[in-house]
Amino acid sequence: MPRYHIDLHDGSQHIQDRDGFEAADITAVRERVVGIMSAIAQGFQADIDHQHCVAAVRDAGGTVLFRARLSLNFDEAD
Repeated sequence: MPRYHIDLHDGSQHIQDRDGFEAADITAVRERVVGIMSAIAQGFQADIDHQHCVAAVRDAGGTVLFRARLSLNFDEAD
């Protein structure tokens, strides 16, 4: 099976996935990204106005296949 890596970046911290994981197809990779991003969203803080995270998915050769973006923005009403 192909090997993939999911790197995370939140604007101040970058976490590089050195180990990676095997997946049968890109749909399985996307499902894994959704699970990771869901867990990250649960950790967002209510007292921070703007929070975001980007997950970059790489293949075993290091080529970025796609990025997933998650953001939460609190904007005051006028």
